[in-house]
Amino acid sequence: MMKPTGEIVPCDFRLTLGRLTALACTSVIALTGCGSGDNDSETRKPTANAGLIPVTQACDGLFDEAIAKEAREPNGPSKVYPVKTEPTSHAAKALREESARRGAPEHLCTLTDKADGEELLAITVAWTPHSPPSARSVHYTTTTGPENAGRLLVTCDMDSGSGTQSGGGRSLEFDMRDYFTLSDHSHAKLLIASAKKVTSQLNCREDPEYPNPKDVAPPPDPRLR
Repeated sequence: MMKPTGEIVPCDFRLTLGRLTALACTSVIALTGCGSGDNDSETRKPTANAGLIPVTQACDGLFDEAIAKEAREPNGPSKVYPVKTEPTSHAAKALREESARRGAPEHLCTLTDKADGEELLAITVAWTPHSPPSARSVHYTTTTGPENAGRLLVTCDMDSGSGTQSGGGRSLEFDMRDYFTLSDHSHAKLLIASAKKVTSQLNCREDPEYPNPKDVAPPPDPRLR
């Protein structure tokens, strides 16, 4: 009687160990998978209404460190709330539609100090019948006041025909509102960078010739900041 019992018990014991080993392996795989997902979420870009983010991440990365430093001085916030951070492709798609040429401006970026808070900066783009002067393809205009912090006209005639004469094509108007009180040089940098992103996704008949921001708006004297 003892011999059969001695043969059966080791067999059951081996099966139990096998099951435990399988469960342990499954647990390790599950834990590893969860860890991988957490790492991916940390590298995602902020989206609309994502909460407070560093200034350098605002407007799809348009703020370089020099502009972000201006925004933080003397008592500006180090973080902002992105109300509008839709991909540039969304604005470009809307601009390609004929109805958009008669519609409201497309919001490229709007920042506030908190959710439903005070506006800090906004960049918009819309079609305009006006063209840059002196047969230029791009023209930056210095303006005054937070409501009209800067304006950039960019020629982008998307008509396939040749019915427009020189200087008579459609243009895009990029406008900015700025309550950070950034320098005019920073306004030019932000508007030109925004325009480059938009026109790169439009079928302009001729590529706009963008100027260097320092040529249209020299950097401010750091002693005056």
